[in-house]
Amino acid sequence: MKKSLLVYDGSNPLFRAAVEAATHRSDELVAVRWGAEPIQAFLEAQFDARPFAFILVEGDSVHVGTETVGRVLSRMGLADPLVDGLKRTYAAGGAPFGRLVHGRTVADLSGTFPLSAEAEAHLAGLRQVREIPVREASAEGS
Repeated sequence: MKKSLLVYDGSNPLFRAAVEAATHRSDELVAVRWGAEPIQAFLEAQFDARPFAFILVEGDSVHVGTETVGRVLSRMGLADPLVDGLKRTYAAGGAPFGRLVHGRTVADLSGTFPLSAEAEAHLAGLRQVREIPVREASAEGS
């Protein structure tokens, strides 16, 4: 079975802690920083761009934005009304929150998309390991 990947902004300690809480009890869900080189290549192949977004790759689907929030919180066992409320909060406050906390605007992209074969090729190695050594993208090769 392929592991699901949760793509998040790893530059903030609060978000690293939140993602750790969401993934530490799961052998099927692996957290990967948005800035990791394989993720940047995946984004380019999947979206023809590198949208800054909260993303969950699950099976042959790519969930983005509010869909990611809903699926992750549901996996954690939260009640549906709470999940729905947090999805609405994310939809309404994600962009300004992203600018304030991340220093960049969260992509105006939400929903579920089929995983393209080209994009999937960049994820093969990430889906096979439990711990992923993530290194920040360097200025080299940019």
